[in-house]
Amino acid sequence: MRKIDSEKIKRIEKILNQNPDGLWIREIARKTGLDKSTISIYLNKHMKAKIIVRKFGGLKLIRLK
Repeated sequence: MRKIDSEKIKRIEKILNQNPDGLWIREIARKTGLDKSTISIYLNKHMKAKIIVRKFGGLKLIRLK
């Protein structure tokens, strides 16, 4: 099992706070410098209660609650 990296969560939250209309996972990855799969894991497992996800086809727009 991987250890939760609170710094990664802080980086993701900071970017989402700066973009209240939401971002695609690819945009979050580009702005944080983290891999898309890492972003997906953290959003789905560690930040699920803090985010709102809107689906557009195969894309997911992510924003903070």
